[in-house]
Order: sequence, then C-alpha cells, then structure tokens
Amino acid sequence: MKHILFLIVGYLTGSIPFAYIAGKLKGKDLTKEGSGNLGTSNVFHEVGKIAGVTVFFADCAKIGLLLLAMRLAGAGMWEESLAAVGVIAGHNWSIFTRFKGGRGMTVTLIGSGILMPWETLIILGILGFGFFTRTLALYSGVSLLTWPVLAAIHGQHFSRIFFALAALALGVLRRLQGSPGLEKRPFAVSKKELVINRLLFDREPPAKSEFP
Repeated sequence: MKHILFLIVGYLTGSIPFAYIAGKLKGKDLTKEGSGNLGTSNVFHEVGKIAGVTVFFADCAKIGLLLLAMRLAGAGMWEESLAAVGVIAGHNWSIFTRFKGGRGMTVTLIGSGILMPWETLIILGILGFGFFTRTLALYSGVSLLTWPVLAAIHGQHFSRIFFALAALALGVLRRLQGSPGLEKRPFAVSKKELVINRLLFDREPPAKSEFP
C-alpha cells in the first residue's frame, strides 16, 4: 500500500497542467489549439517564448522538487522510482485536463537525472546529437529504448531498471496516441504508416486535404 501511495502522489504531482494554465492565462485552451499537446513546444508556438520557458522550468520543478524532497525525507529507492513513474504518467495524462497532457520527455529526463545521473549523461549526448542533426524526435525515441539497457548494463538497482522500462512503455503509448488536437484528422496514409510515423518521428503525417 505504501508503494501505491507514492505512485499516486507522483501521478497527482505530474498532473499539475502548467502548460494548460499558461494557455488559459492568455485566453487559450491548448488542448484545442496547435497540436493539442500540453507541453512546452505547444506553449512556445501558441502562447509565446516567455511562457514556454516558464512552463519548461515548472515541469522540471514538479518532478525534481518531489524527488529531492523524498530523498531528504529518507524515502527508499522503490518509493523514488514509483513516484517518478507516477509523475510521467500524470504529465502525459493529467486527471485535471480529461487525461490530456504533454509528451513526457522533460519530466523523464529530469527524473532520470536524479535517479540515474551517469546514464542520463549518455542520454543527453544522444539527445544532443538529435538536436544538432534536427532529428530530435527520432533520437528521443532512441533514448527511451536506451534507458533500460544502460540501467541494466551499469548494474542499477531493479527499481531503477523498472523506472527506465516504465518510462519506455509510457513514452511508446504516448507516441502511439498522437496529437490530441489532430485526433479526428483524415490522414493520407494507411494505419500501419501512421503508427510507424508516430513511433519513429513522434508527429502526424499530412492530412488528405494538404495534398494537391
């Protein structure tokens, strides 16, 4: 029961929808504008750069402060890992926004930085390569696959391997879900191509109406 409690606390903390709040302060419902995702990128595009930066650091803080507070309070490794998984799930499917949310990479990265700092340095290298080659979405997926492998190779506690596997599973589910703001869009590709596009590139293909 204690472990489940930490998972719930993490989920409720992760559910705090800073992106949604930022949009509402500007009179916008970001679940219905842009990509429909409640993440930093959609805030940047639909609200503004300052709001985007603010939301980015707020999302970092909600998992970072929770895990640091737990560590100071003497929480165990399983409690930390379960709380971190809960934050990712809450961020991706917030209870306060009808289970809509962001992509989860920011909170996953910050959580990993606290739980598995050395592995996270390698992940940052992978993400950096993706950023400079303009293939960040692809290498974000590579990072998700790499996390549990690194945790196992480095002999991490099983709770950390669980965290990495859960982050992978949640990341894949979120990619498969696609962009909520485009969920009724008539895609110009087959179901199989749509799934592959979402898994590899984490974005939606063109709609039929966008073709000449």
